[in-house]
Amino acid sequence: AVLMLGPQVLVSLLLAPCVWGAADCETLETLFLMTSGSAWLNSTNWLSSEPCCNWHRITCSNDEVIRIDLASNGLIGTLPDELSRLPFLVDLVLEHNALSGTLPPQLGKLSNMRQLFAGGTRLSGVIPHDLQRNKLLRLLDLSSTSVSGTLPEQYVQKGGIHHVNLGFSGISGYLPEQLFLNPLDYLNFGMTSLSGILPELLGKPDQLDHFYIEHTKVSGTIPSGVGALSRIYDLDLEKTSISGSIPQQIGGLTRLDYLHFGKCTGISGTLPPTLRALTRLDYLNIERTTISGTLPPEIETMTAMDFFNTGETQISGTLPTALGRLKGLDILYLDNTKISGTLLPEFANITGLDFFKLGGTPISGTLPDELLERLDLDSLHVGHSKLSGSISTKISKLGSLDYLNLGQTSITGTLPAQLSKLRDLDYLSLDGSAISGTVPRQWGSLELDLLCLNTTLLSGTLPPELRHISPLKFLYLEENYISGTLPAQYGKLDDIDFLSIDNTLLSGTVPPQLSKLEKLKDLDLDYTRLSGTIPDELGQCTSFYELDLDDTRISGTIPASFAKLGRLYDLEIDTTKLSGTIPWGLNHMKRLSSLTLFNTSISGTLPAKAIDNWERLRTLALYETSLSGTLPETVEDLERIQRLLLGNTLISGSLPQEIMELSRLEVFSMKSTVLSGTIPSDVVKMDGIVDISFGNSQLSGTLPTQFGEMKNIKGIKLEGAQLSGTLPPEMAQLTALDTLTLRGNRFSGSVPATFMGMVALETCELSGSRSTGGASNMFTCPLPKGMPEVCAAVKCVGEEMQPMALIFVAVILFVSAMCCVYCLVRFWQHQIRRKIKLLNEVTNTSATVMNDLRDHQQAAGPMVPVDGNSINGNCSGA
Repeated sequence: AVLMLGPQVLVSLLLAPCVWGAADCETLETLFLMTSGSAWLNSTNWLSSEPCCNWHRITCSNDEVIRIDLASNGLIGTLPDELSRLPFLVDLVLEHNALSGTLPPQLGKLSNMRQLFAGGTRLSGVIPHDLQRNKLLRLLDLSSTSVSGTLPEQYVQKGGIHHVNLGFSGISGYLPEQLFLNPLDYLNFGMTSLSGILPELLGKPDQLDHFYIEHTKVSGTIPSGVGALSRIYDLDLEKTSISGSIPQQIGGLTRLDYLHFGKCTGISGTLPPTLRALTRLDYLNIERTTISGTLPPEIETMTAMDFFNTGETQISGTLPTALGRLKGLDILYLDNTKISGTLLPEFANITGLDFFKLGGTPISGTLPDELLERLDLDSLHVGHSKLSGSISTKISKLGSLDYLNLGQTSITGTLPAQLSKLRDLDYLSLDGSAISGTVPRQWGSLELDLLCLNTTLLSGTLPPELRHISPLKFLYLEENYISGTLPAQYGKLDDIDFLSIDNTLLSGTVPPQLSKLEKLKDLDLDYTRLSGTIPDELGQCTSFYELDLDDTRISGTIPASFAKLGRLYDLEIDTTKLSGTIPWGLNHMKRLSSLTLFNTSISGTLPAKAIDNWERLRTLALYETSLSGTLPETVEDLERIQRLLLGNTLISGSLPQEIMELSRLEVFSMKSTVLSGTIPSDVVKMDGIVDISFGNSQLSGTLPTQFGEMKNIKGIKLEGAQLSGTLPPEMAQLTALDTLTLRGNRFSGSVPATFMGMVALETCELSGSRSTGGASNMFTCPLPKGMPEVCAAVKCVGEEMQPMALIFVAVILFVSAMCCVYCLVRFWQHQIRRKIKLLNEVTNTSATVMNDLRDHQQAAGPMVPVDGNSINGNCSGA
C-alpha cells in the first residue's frame, strides 16, 4: 500500500493523537465507539496515548492512515460516516464481524481506496452508487451479507475491476456482461438471485482464476471459449439454469482443480474424452444432470482426483476398471445411475477411499472380500441395488466404518454377530432385504445412532441387550416377524427419539417403563398384538409428538395423564377396543394435528373446549364410534382442518352455520348419523372441499344451487337422506366431479340437460332406494341425451309407467271382451231356456186340451166331423 502512494519518507513521531494526526485519530475513535470497541477481541492501544498509527491493526504511511484491518475482531454496531475523513485510506478490511446497518455512501469520497472487505457481516441495504467515484477500487467483497439490489452500472463500466465477491448476498438483477471486460481474476455471485445469460467471453483468458455462479438463475450454455481460461482453478456452475453439453474445449483448463456442474438439470450429452487432460483436477461433480453415456476409460489419467460424483445421472454401462486406478480417490458417488455389472476387486486398489456410494443402481453380485479386507471405508452405501449373497463376516474388518446401508437389496442370510466389532458405526440399515434369523444380542455393544431393520424376514424375540446401544436415537423394526413382548429394559434407551416396532407379531402389554424415555418423540406400536390398557405413566413422556397404537388389542380408556402431552401432534388409537369418553384434558394439546379414534367404543360428546384449542388440527377421524350429541359451534375454530370424519356415529342435530367457515376442509363425512335440518347455502364457502358425504342421514330440504360453485369437489355422496326438490342445473359446472350418489331421496322433476357435461363421472347413482320399499327419486322423462355412460341406469317416471299403462289397458280390454262374451252367452242361454219353456208349456197345454176333449166326447155323445176334426154335436160345447 505504501508503494501505491509513491516513495515517501516515513516519519514516526511519538506525539499524542490530539497533537499529531488529530483528524485521523478522531475518526478512529468514532469507529471504536460505534462498534462497541470495549468488547473487541483485541483493542490494544486503542484510545490510549499512543499514536493512532500504533493502534491494533492500523497501518499508516507518512502519518496518514492507509489501512484498517479489523477482520474477525468482534465489532458490533454500524459504520460511521466519518470514515470518509480518511482521504489516504487504501484498504478497509472489516469482514466477519457483527456490523449492521448500511454501507455509508460517503465511502465514495475515499478516492484512494482500492480494497473493501465487508463480507460475513450483517450489513444490508444497497451498494451505494457513490462507489463509482472510487476509480481505484479494485476489490469489492460484500459476500455473506444482506446487501441487496443490483451492482451499480457505473461501477461495472469504470473498468479496472479485479475482484468481485458478492456470493451469499441479496444481490439480484442480470449478470452484467460488461463486467467481463474488466481484468477479472476473481468473480463470485454464487447463492444469489442473479439471472441473465452466461456470456461467450468469461473475462480475459490469462487472468480469471475463480468463477462462481452456483445456485443462481443464470442460463445459457457453457461457451466453447471456456477452454481459453488457462489460469482458472475453480469453476462452479452448480444448480444454475445452464443447459447444453460440456464442450470438448473443457480439456484446455489444465490448471483446473474444482469443476462443479451438479444439479444443472439442463446439462446433457456425454462426458467428453478431453477430460483426460485435466490431470490436476481433484473435484468433479456432475450429480443430478441428464448426462448419459458411459464413463470414458480416459478417466484413468485424472490421477489427482479425490472427489468424483455422478449420482442421479443417466450414466450407464458397466463399472470401468479404470476407476480402480484412481488411487487418490477419497469420495466416489455413483448412486442412482444406470451403471451395472459387479463390484470389481480392482477397487480395493483405491486404498484412500473413504466414501463409496453405489446405491440405487443395477449393480449385482456380491461384496468382494478384497474390498472388505483392504479398504478403510468410512461410508458404504449399496442399498437399493441388486447385490445378493450373504453378509460376509469380513465386513467387521472395516474398523473406521460409520455408515453402512445394505437395504433394499437381495442380500440374504442372517445378521452377523461380528458387526458388533464396528465400534465407530453410527448408521446401520438393512431394511427391505431378505435377511432372516434373529437380532444378535451382541449388537448391544454397538454405538449406533440409527438401526433400521424394517421389512425383513427377521423373527424371534427382541434381545433386551439392545438397551445398551448408545447413543441410539432411531430404532426401526417395522414389518417383520418379530414376536414376544416389548422388553421393559428398553425404558433405559436414554437417547431414543424414535421407536417403531409396528406391523410385527409383538404381543403382551405396553411396558410402563417406556415413560422413562424423556427424549422419546415418536412411539409406533400399531398393527401389533399388544393388549391391555395404555399405561398412565406414558403421560410423563412430555417430548411425545407422535403416538401410534392403532390396530392393536389395546382396551380401556385414554389416560387422563395425556393432558400433559402438550407437544403431541399425532395421536392414533383407532381400530382398538378403546372405550370411555374423550378426556377433557386433551384440550391442552394445542399442537395436535391428527386425532384418529375411529372404529372404537369411544362414547360421549365432542369436547367443545378441546376443539376450541385445536387450532392446528388437520385430521379428526372419529367415525364408527358411539359418539352422540351435536356438533359444537366451536368447530369453526378448527381453521386448519382438512379431514373431518364423523360418520357412523349417533351425532344428531343440524349443521351449525359456523362450520361453513372451514375453508381448508377437504373431506367432510357425516354419513349414517342422525344429522337433520338442511344443507346451508353457505356451503360454497368451503371452497377447498373435495369429498362430502351426508348419506343415510335425516337431512331434508333441497340441494343448494351453490354446489355448482365448488369447483374442486370430486365426490358428492347424499344417498338415503330425505332431500327433495329438483337437481340444480348449476351442478353441471362441477367438471372434476367423479362420484355422485343421490339414490334413496325424494328428488323429482327432470334431470338437467347440462349434466351431459359431467364427463369426469365414474360413479353415478341417481335412481333406486336404500332399502326395499324405501324412498326413491321420481325424475320425469325424457332423460337428456348425452348423459354420461355411468348414469345410464337412471330411471324416470314416464319410462317406467308407459309399459304398465299398456298392460293395464290390455287387461281392461281383455276383461271387457270376456264380460261381453259372457253376457252374450248368458243371453243366448236365456233365450234357449225361454224357448224350451214356451215349447214345453204349449205341449202341455195341447195335451191337456186333448185330454179334456176326449173326456167330454165320452160324456156328451157321438162326434161330428167338422173340417176334418171330430167335435161334439151340442152347440153349447162349441
